[in-house]
Amino acid sequence: MKYMTVKQAAEAWAISGAMVRRYCKDDKIPNAVLTEEGWKIPQKTKKPNNMIADEKANMELSPLAKKLIQQKKKKNFHGLYDYVVIDLTYSSNRLASNRLTRSQVKNIYTKGKVKEMFEPIKVSDLIETLNHIRCVSFIVDNIKTPLTPKFVRQLHSMLTAGTVDAEMNRVEPGEYRSTKSVRKESFILLTSSIAASLKALLDDYEHMVEVDKETILDLHVAFERIFPFEDYNGRVGRLIMFKECLRHYVTPFVIDDKRRGRYLEGLRQWHQNKFVLMEVTQECQDRFASEIYNQHLAEIGTSFQPVDYKG
Repeated sequence: MKYMTVKQAAEAWAISGAMVRRYCKDDKIPNAVLTEEGWKIPQKTKKPNNMIADEKANMELSPLAKKLIQQKKKKNFHGLYDYVVIDLTYSSNRLASNRLTRSQVKNIYTKGKVKEMFEPIKVSDLIETLNHIRCVSFIVDNIKTPLTPKFVRQLHSMLTAGTVDAEMNRVEPGEYRSTKSVRKESFILLTSSIAASLKALLDDYEHMVEVDKETILDLHVAFERIFPFEDYNGRVGRLIMFKECLRHYVTPFVIDDKRRGRYLEGLRQWHQNKFVLMEVTQECQDRFASEIYNQHLAEIGTSFQPVDYKG
């Protein structure tokens, strides 16, 4: 029988040598033998199916992800985590026609109250904002959690629970579109195909060895084409994109309302022309990177303030 080394197996399977050695040690690779030179693996051995999932689960969090988790635990207002909560909640809801201003969203998050402006505030806008704030907290707590239909449905349930749409039975929290759906968009999938198609999409994504921004956008476009829920698909999809950027060391991006037209155009044209959506998200990445830099400068300034500094 011909054998390959740990290095050769790692290169063939596109994973780390440490992962190969761990699988050998745990008897998860049939007929692997330990010699004086190290582990030897039968040459025709196929890569174990759950190896990629294990590799991702053991991947260290990015410095940005660690920072967001740390700030969230400390409830440190004015930090990057608070910027993410406010900006992602305001921008994603605004794309879905929520009329609350950024200032109102900030007050809801930081003070638990909101000041009425020039027009009456819709109850649905308030509930959607509170729910979205909880969803941002949820994805930060679950950065390394693999994407599954159950996870996606849980996110949708959190986002829609208690909303006017849910109370009026226009949407069922965490439930796929049914045969009673009133959605008539030509691009969306038939209701009978939703469960199988979403599972296949997420399974294929989770088995990818390398994930970059284009991979995440591929996932987003496919998710929006499946259109699994009666409503709130865009907000669920954008939350997932932000989570996966943090998970895979990709600079996150928040699509803002002024880029709405190009974002929607990019979704429509993705399979013919990826440039539009790639350009829009690059602009949003640059914007987010600038905020990271500004937050870093603010932290440096704070660390050099005198003890009796009043502000």
